[in-house]
Amino acid sequence: MISIFFVPGMFGSSIEYMLRAFSNNFLHPVRLRCSNQTNAATTVIQPDGSMHGFLKEWHIGSLLAYGQNIDVEISTPIYPTRDGTLLKILKVYPFKSSSVNVLLYADSLRAAEINMLFQYHKCAAGAVMKLGLDIFSNGNENDIVNWNNKYTHWSQMQPWEWREWMSLFYTTWVQEWINSQQEVPDNFLKISNTEMLFQTKDTITRVFDFCNVLITGDLDLFVNEWTEKQQYVIDEFNLLDDICNNTINNIAFSWEQLHIVASAIVQQRLRSLGYEIQCDGLNTFPTDSATLYNLLERC
Repeated sequence: MISIFFVPGMFGSSIEYMLRAFSNNFLHPVRLRCSNQTNAATTVIQPDGSMHGFLKEWHIGSLLAYGQNIDVEISTPIYPTRDGTLLKILKVYPFKSSSVNVLLYADSLRAAEINMLFQYHKCAAGAVMKLGLDIFSNGNENDIVNWNNKYTHWSQMQPWEWREWMSLFYTTWVQEWINSQQEVPDNFLKISNTEMLFQTKDTITRVFDFCNVLITGDLDLFVNEWTEKQQYVIDEFNLLDDICNNTINNIAFSWEQLHIVASAIVQQRLRSLGYEIQCDGLNTFPTDSATLYNLLERC
């Protein structure tokens, strides 16, 4: 059994697909998900770059699911779950003596931030998955009363409050994604999400070799298509750097309206550079550096 432990957004489903589609090692073929509207199989790589167009064999997101005896070829457990950390998952996971285990992790805060963007585009507002901001917010609500003592759920927050709240807590929230590389046994293959994103062919070749799986078919062609579909998130990630750098240097620059997760990352990055945004009531984030610059204050 091959087990691929990953944080949502870190390409665990992509790895499962490539293992199945470009080898002869597995009995179970790739099964495409059917559209609810047409009952026809969807394409494999979705418009958002996700691999939510095929059915995973054992894709687990809760500790409760690990209490069963399983017989699968590839499993893709996600971590952390709402009811368990990676360490808790490892304690109850049904490893077999022949298990081959892979961990996907973030190697830095910036790597975690780009994964947050992937989570937004593929899971919160994706072509198949549309979980909304709940994927970021659920379970992280214990301090929302700092914005309004009557709040009982994150959805009651105004956009400026949610953005500021997210910008303050996500650096701690993503730390498990970073620390996970120290939490698994040495027999795991450890791969960072940025290796998978920026060195895709070399990284997936490492996975095939580690799993003792022979590559068949035109994997290069698929990798090229896959990487092209991820580029828009890389461009957005780089845009956030440009916004911060041009704003603090008061250089004229403009951009399209950011989604709220991207603007929260900008707010945190500016804070790390010594600037707070005067954000009380700022429900619409600026789209030019001059406006944003005039909202900055030294912290």
